[in-house]
Amino acid sequence: MSKNIPDSPSRSVYFSLMKAADILGGDFARLFRQHGITATVFNAMRILIKGPEEGQRIGEIGRQLIQRVPDITRLIDRMERDGLVFRNRDKEDRRAVTIRLTDLGVGKCESLYSAVSMHHKKQLAHMNDRDLRQLHTLLKKTMDR
Repeated sequence: MSKNIPDSPSRSVYFSLMKAADILGGDFARLFRQHGITATVFNAMRILIKGPEEGQRIGEIGRQLIQRVPDITRLIDRMERDGLVFRNRDKEDRRAVTIRLTDLGVGKCESLYSAVSMHHKKQLAHMNDRDLRQLHTLLKKTMDR
């Protein structure tokens, strides 16, 4: 087996980003599991609660998710089954469906915000605001490429 795998700064950064994402995401997975949801469900609720009052189409929710999911319709189906969202069909175009949070969905999402904010602060407490802004800028550069 070859031990001559080339190393580079970009490779090191990639592995560090993946490891950091796994660590940070694991903290949130545990938090959301305690509340009977997944990080993806919370992410969808976050998008809907901050979105237009009339709701959003499934494709738009999918585009805004932090992590892509292979079947956004199935995610919405589960959320609807759990009473977190409901579908609203357009009266003029029955193919157009918007998704809105139910009162239960709004309550669950809002009840988690303080814990989520505390997790963010705790996870990144070792960095000052300047470091955080710089890291955000660098990560945004990567995402906007």
